[in-house]
Amino acid sequence: MSDRDDLRKALLEPAAVAVIGASDEVGKIPARPVEFLMRHGFDGEIFPINPRRDTVLGRKAFANLDALPRKVDQAYIVLPTGPAMQAVEECVRHSVKAVSILADGFAEVGEQGLELQRKLVAMVRGTGTRVVGPNSLGLVRTWNGLSMTANAAFAHDKLNTGGCTVLSQSGSLIGTFVSRGRTRGIGFANLVSVGNEADLSIGEIGDCLIDDPKTDTFLLFLETIRHADKLAAFARRAAAAGKPVLAYKLGRSDIGAELAVSHTGALVGSDAAADALLRDLGISRVNIFEALLEGPPLLRGRAPRSARPTVTMLTTTGGGAAMVADQLGTSGIDVEGVGEPSRAVLKDKGIVIKPGRIADLTLTGTRYDTVRTIMDELLVAPDTDIIVSVIGSSAEFFPEQTVAPIVDAVKAAKPGHAPVAVSLVPQAEQAMKMLAEAGIACFRTSESCADAIRAWAERRPPRVPAAPELPAAAALIAAQKGTWTERDALNLFAACGIATVKQEIVSVEDIRSGKPLDLSFPVVAKLLSADLPHKTEAGAVALGIGSAQELLAAVERMLASARAYAPGARIDGVMLQRQLSAVGEVLVGLREDPSVGPVITVGMGGITTEIYRDIALRLAPVTPAEAAEMLDDVRGFAVLKGFRGRPRGDLAALAEAVSRLSQLCAGGLVAEAEINPLLVMTEGHGVSAVDGLVVPRTG
Repeated sequence: MSDRDDLRKALLEPAAVAVIGASDEVGKIPARPVEFLMRHGFDGEIFPINPRRDTVLGRKAFANLDALPRKVDQAYIVLPTGPAMQAVEECVRHSVKAVSILADGFAEVGEQGLELQRKLVAMVRGTGTRVVGPNSLGLVRTWNGLSMTANAAFAHDKLNTGGCTVLSQSGSLIGTFVSRGRTRGIGFANLVSVGNEADLSIGEIGDCLIDDPKTDTFLLFLETIRHADKLAAFARRAAAAGKPVLAYKLGRSDIGAELAVSHTGALVGSDAAADALLRDLGISRVNIFEALLEGPPLLRGRAPRSARPTVTMLTTTGGGAAMVADQLGTSGIDVEGVGEPSRAVLKDKGIVIKPGRIADLTLTGTRYDTVRTIMDELLVAPDTDIIVSVIGSSAEFFPEQTVAPIVDAVKAAKPGHAPVAVSLVPQAEQAMKMLAEAGIACFRTSESCADAIRAWAERRPPRVPAAPELPAAAALIAAQKGTWTERDALNLFAACGIATVKQEIVSVEDIRSGKPLDLSFPVVAKLLSADLPHKTEAGAVALGIGSAQELLAAVERMLASARAYAPGARIDGVMLQRQLSAVGEVLVGLREDPSVGPVITVGMGGITTEIYRDIALRLAPVTPAEAAEMLDDVRGFAVLKGFRGRPRGDLAALAEAVSRLSQLCAGGLVAEAEINPLLVMTEGHGVSAVDGLVVPRTG
């Protein structure tokens, strides 16, 4: 048996468990694990550990692990923080394979707690004992009654079984899944509150459950990204096993996340980087929690057959269908209605469906035979990507006429048929349960329905990134320490193979003395200083300078402005650049995200970059083809594509430059690198970097 199988059995198929700190007082949190294990009929042995009690909830209690008649595979420690640490030591001595810790007071409370968590990790490292938590509300396997949890939602007498495994960084949410799922007829295979992930991470736990025959889908509730490498290994293995992963992550509104000195740092918060990671790993992300609960059947079905699948919508309520269609439209998903070939087939069978985006069946949609015939046709029609049925009041009062034909058609269809989503406008619990039992995605709101369909439509296999390839000359420059000026940055970009503007460095004294320049006017002038990363804000840039007199005046203005902006700034000279005319200005930035690693960003450049935040982001490095896909994600790049008769920019050269900058992630030499702006010339005339920033990695 592999280590992975050993861990799975210890976590979710233990032969014997101990609850350390178990209470005899019903209703108290430390009493719940023993109570729930008995209530749900756990098929292994249960040993309450409480040195002050002879019995706990009618079961014989033991003073410690030494007193047990046999070894246990798993322990749940429900003691306060200090005693919990001592209990972990005891578990290590007794070779307990899996230990969950309820106590808080670790990394989540600051530096002191973080140090305590480090001691915990050191205590179990290399011992064979693995820890879930701390700050974990435990874990549950519904199929064998293992309710090793302190979450009050598991007080129900019966837990619905199912195929979804929930891995949640929020302990309370495992109870939310169970309680909300119960009203819909949705059950789960396993639910794990991972807590702080001090030892076992979501990725490791998920990885050991991929081979669980009871698990067909993984649902992740994420507050942040931890252990990205282990999450990646899990996601790629899950995809290979055909077990989709669906995630809901908090933090879409958080743009802080340790802002860096570049524009890229201000644009790329931790959530944007996390989104790129999830996308690259083939993990589908929903924005609405209800979609996480209701969406899994869609992901278990046929994958999208194109990058832009369309929805075939049937309805008995025009208003309800319009709500779903409107939500789909905001996600960029088209509703096309029933195709002409299918309408012709159905007409021959006596069913007339009018052309239009939505097939409004009205009263005919409440007849079993009509709905069944339509579904039988659309499930196998070659022009059907996905079917959405929006059902009105008849779902509540006549489910046998409106819901049953959908269920029966799906059951009769051969594998590989079009996926089906049902949106119920009324509260219709019987209909929801009928659909859940048939494995058909059922939604209570138009928002969650559209969100889940969007996640399905965006589903992609995990990306396998190529190793970065950095030219030797660029690697040599990137390795330099100390402060970097714009000249250094542009030299590095040139060594990466990115075209840079023709430039000349002169001293302030040379300009004041009227020394002749190598460049011809007009020129752009910038103060050269590592202390002025944002030169526009410092007033240290002047454009369109047409003569030596204008240059002198501009330099004096820039010096005065820079002294006011940053009195201690060191000025190393003046950089003069050839004035260029371009189709547009672009920002390209590389940044090391603390959670997911290096990410590459592209968006509209210039001084408006941080206002519009219109960017595309991927994990670095990217190929030119992947960079070209990024360009399609930036709305503002319409101006580079010949918008309203404007000249078309050199998008191929732009994609190549994005790819080349992304290679700077090699070797971990650079913490940040940014070109802003990168000028995009007309098609066939390339790009040119005119301003740059590099922050070397320290330490």
